[in-house]
Amino acid sequence: MSGDSEHGHRRLIVEMGHGTADARTLRAVADLAALLHWDLHGLFIEDEALRSLAELPFARELRLPGHEWQKIDPDRIAAELRGAAAHAQRLLRQVGAAVGVPHAFEVRRGDPAKTLAAVAPATDVLVVATPTTAAARLAHGMTRVHSAAHESTASLLLLPKGFAPHIGPVAALLASADDPALAVAARAAMNIREHLLLLLPDGDAVPGEAALQRAVSLGVPKARVAKRALSSLRPEDVLHALGHVGERLLVLTRDASPAGDLVAASRVASDRAVAVLLLVPN
Repeated sequence: MSGDSEHGHRRLIVEMGHGTADARTLRAVADLAALLHWDLHGLFIEDEALRSLAELPFARELRLPGHEWQKIDPDRIAAELRGAAAHAQRLLRQVGAAVGVPHAFEVRRGDPAKTLAAVAPATDVLVVATPTTAAARLAHGMTRVHSAAHESTASLLLLPKGFAPHIGPVAALLASADDPALAVAARAAMNIREHLLLLLPDGDAVPGEAALQRAVSLGVPKARVAKRALSSLRPEDVLHALGHVGERLLVLTRDASPAGDLVAASRVASDRAVAVLLLVPN
């Protein structure tokens, strides 16, 4: 099994039971798993509420094309869930094989938000799609996913809608001298032989030369390490500092700075159309 030995990450977990992982999104996640040398794990959650609803004697559904209300058939719902899970598993197998990343798949039953929050330990990374509009942020499904992300102890990979991987440097926001974002970002940059951009707060909180030397010790050539100073660690200052960099991935530590808040990091991901990796502290 592959992983980041210092930070302990092993798997990127993508929930595939609620339309959040189409072929394009799954390919993007697989590409990032390959970049980070992590495994890809597909999770299909059978919504327990849907099964319970189907078993209620008064539950009805509107059938097309006749537009007639009919009793929900629990056996049909169960069969549809099995079919959807089988399709998700085939898709994961195809994408994982095409990209060449270790992959696995599992089916669980329960409340999607609670199951998603409980299934991943701190050594895993949950994939979370980020909303791009105010309406999307208020959508019930997105609210449940973000609620699960808040409750989870895992790290998070935030993907904006329509995200597609592209060539570019790996950026790391360092909120402290021992910020774990540096090690993960440095290894990612080394894996793809790309530049590493260190975003450092003004002042002495994170000595720039020490951060550079640590990146070099992790295998990134000194000529491929750049530094930029931030007036603060707010998301707007991060966006301003990134400018026209065209970063491939932004790595920062969860809740270690204003930009590390889930909502703020989601904004950065959407505004930059970039994958944002929110690490839990070591």
